[in-house]
Amino acid sequence: MQKQLFRQYDIRGKIGTEIAINDFYNLTHAILSFFKQSGCTAIVVGMDGRVHCPAIFQQISAACKIAGVDLYFIGVCSTPITVFAHYHLPVQASLMITASHNPADYNGLKIYYEKVAIEGEKLQQIYELFVKKVVVQGDKLGEIFDAVHVIDEYVDSLVTEFVHLKNYQAPVFIDCGNGTGGPILTRLIDKMGWKNKHLLFEKVDGTYPNHVADPTDIENVQELLAVVKNNAGSFGIGLDGDCDRVAVITRDKNLLAADQLLTLFACAMEAKIIVADIKSSSVLNYAQTHVILAKTGCANIKTVMTEHQALLGGELSGHFFFKDRHAGYDDGIYGMLRFFEILQSKNISCDDFVAQLPESFATKDIRIPCLDQKKFEIVQTIKAQLLQENKFKITMIDGVRFETVDGWGLIRPSNTQPVLSVCCEATSAEKLQNMKNLLKNLLQHHIDMQILEQYIL
Repeated sequence: MQKQLFRQYDIRGKIGTEIAINDFYNLTHAILSFFKQSGCTAIVVGMDGRVHCPAIFQQISAACKIAGVDLYFIGVCSTPITVFAHYHLPVQASLMITASHNPADYNGLKIYYEKVAIEGEKLQQIYELFVKKVVVQGDKLGEIFDAVHVIDEYVDSLVTEFVHLKNYQAPVFIDCGNGTGGPILTRLIDKMGWKNKHLLFEKVDGTYPNHVADPTDIENVQELLAVVKNNAGSFGIGLDGDCDRVAVITRDKNLLAADQLLTLFACAMEAKIIVADIKSSSVLNYAQTHVILAKTGCANIKTVMTEHQALLGGELSGHFFFKDRHAGYDDGIYGMLRFFEILQSKNISCDDFVAQLPESFATKDIRIPCLDQKKFEIVQTIKAQLLQENKFKITMIDGVRFETVDGWGLIRPSNTQPVLSVCCEATSAEKLQNMKNLLKNLLQHHIDMQILEQYIL
């Protein structure tokens, strides 16, 4: 298990080639050793529907038993439910077995302690403990408790908060992507009495036979888009594999960019401050609020929100954070309900609401394959080049963002996958193409131009 699998936000890799199932036994001991320093006696564990999850759980539970740490097991659930359980069970930590939106052969862990995600340097500390093969020996054997009841408690909490949406009659199609959202939404739809909310690919299947469970990629929402276009007055919702992200699909605009959705949330909330990641476009200015750009990553967004007492934040990857009447963790289903709430309160269709936004000339987050060991070196080299040329205004909070009079471009190493994350924005379609060409020129000495032409269209 290589160090690069301990990424910025979680631990993940390909099962069988990068991570062995039995690695999770030693990994759990490393995590518990890290937690034990603060007196951890109980954890809660959830898992998504990937085929290796049950075997991984067996390794985790075996380690907890030896370590004397009690384990509350939810079973198959969303990441937000595992975090919800962290707030409602007598535990100090939580583990979610998932690789989020990654393909089926990936798996890993998201780790939380005292309701805060363990990321960055703390994950590197866990890696050092993993390498040392530490074993935590408890004074007693840890016990396993069934916590599946938390799923119904989570659904009930949503029904209570959004009881006024029982009368929301707009037809909506929700693509669960064979992720963990299907069973949750089936219960929610039943308890809300909705007759006009329809699920696609709601059966949990960790092989993801229909499409990758990443709704922010237009290729993954083609079936949803077709259904929406064939049903007048409807719109679509896409959820990712572990249900902590949400995307909106409209009849007119197709896949709504997450910064556009964040703008609509900000307008409806009349938020004084919003925090967005560095990849976001100038569409946020439409909200007429103070926009603070932060380094990409859920923990980074939430940290900046806390520093500036912001009640709303979001990422271009579809994570949204509400702190006005929510604990502030990312939850795709909760974000969906907040969107329903806005449309109902304004008595407006999804298409008409989205049509209020100004035209934008920005790319999506373009993800170009690049080896983990190379991507950081490439960004550092380009950063040094741009600083030496001294032609642009440079921002370096996350990769390198350079601004011209006509727009901006961004090149950054992904913290979750072996890719370079690239995007840009300009004041017109023609100038956007110029910005794309500038990106390709900067990258061509590091990545073959044929590959660049394939991704930066």
